[in-house]
Amino acid sequence: MSISEQSQAVLLLTAWFTKPGKGEPKPLTPKEWGRFALWLRDRGMAPEALLRSNDLDATLFGWSDKTVDVRRIRALLERAGALGIALEKWQRAGLWVMTRSDPDYPGRLKRRLKTDAPPVLFGSGNRQLLNQGGIAVVGSRDASEDDLAFTTDLGGKVALQGRSVVSGGARGVDEASMLGALERDGTVIGVLADSLLRTSNSAKYRRALMDRNLVLVSPFNPEAGFDVGNAMARNKYIYALSDAAVIVSATEGKGGTWSGAVEALKHAWVPLWVKPHRDARSGNAVLVEMGARWLEDGAPMASLVAGEETAQVLSDTPPVEDSVEEPVAQSAAQAPQHIAEPIQPWPTEEAAPIPADVAPSIDGSTPIATATASLYEHFLTMLAKEAARGPVTAEALQEKLELHKSQLADWLKRGIADGRIEKLNKPVRYQPAKAQQQTLL
Repeated sequence: MSISEQSQAVLLLTAWFTKPGKGEPKPLTPKEWGRFALWLRDRGMAPEALLRSNDLDATLFGWSDKTVDVRRIRALLERAGALGIALEKWQRAGLWVMTRSDPDYPGRLKRRLKTDAPPVLFGSGNRQLLNQGGIAVVGSRDASEDDLAFTTDLGGKVALQGRSVVSGGARGVDEASMLGALERDGTVIGVLADSLLRTSNSAKYRRALMDRNLVLVSPFNPEAGFDVGNAMARNKYIYALSDAAVIVSATEGKGGTWSGAVEALKHAWVPLWVKPHRDARSGNAVLVEMGARWLEDGAPMASLVAGEETAQVLSDTPPVEDSVEEPVAQSAAQAPQHIAEPIQPWPTEEAAPIPADVAPSIDGSTPIATATASLYEHFLTMLAKEAARGPVTAEALQEKLELHKSQLADWLKRGIADGRIEKLNKPVRYQPAKAQQQTLL
């Protein structure tokens, strides 16, 4: 694994390479590295200058910190041998490393977390997904069957609406949301607290990694086992990488889901929605009182991201089965302050306007199913035009029509099943079924 001198210096100062031994220097935390990196920048000094220094005391003259002294920095920089062995092992396993100085390091982490952004990310898979945002889906490891079914379905809906699922990879809600999206050929960002090396080689994610639909990242040693502190710390990275978040289940005052949601509300990183829950022990209602909002089944992802302006299909109160309850009051001050830009629907007005009589309205007056059907019919028309001179590949359609891969795959499968699209093999290409071609054009 070839990395720059700058990345080497950052890794030496901030990462574990083996299981910590007695007396070994402790790598700098994100906060500690943030302070040190700012000090270096203010003096026009790059991290790699520390590797070339013959007199570290002179190079770091003027540096003073209550937890990071020159002796600790020197001890960390002397681990070059351990770094080389670790990098070779990780490379053989297909892992990569990025630091905050890399051009494709996630901008959302820098903007939202500032000096708390992790100095190093270890990963596997399509690193370009890290800068595309998505919908965070989090919840309990010991979720009920109902919650798991809801989560799997939600992951699939996120995929079909062209968004990535962002989650933590743990068993329960995290894993269900990720697999639900991947089953619909969607994209997923998994932010792991432990066992990146093992997880990236597991059978359940192998195909998605090969298809570039998945990226698994961790700010911790790829071989690290489960640690409660790491699990709690990574929650902020899930929220910071997303555009909105859905809490499926949380227990008030307990567990990583609760603490992560409270932290996200405090910092207003993204709009936060919670699944209505009938379990009296659920902390979901408390999160709504703190500023989150109830998620109504069927809400489009655009509403989740855009906030109150386009969230007409979202309710302020949970559904009630057999009795009438008072709605949970929520003041304007309690509402999440972060408002992200709404998702641009496909097709755009410039490229292919949707007829006014079937276009979905913000107030929900046109059923979502009707709008989706109109887009499908429009897709068939566009396919006919693209295939007028001969069958076209899926890649060409995706590029020309600017469709998300999962949405394109869904419509192609639907068209074939309806007998309206013909699939040709060797190579795989598509064209309207002959009986439909003239009608569509």
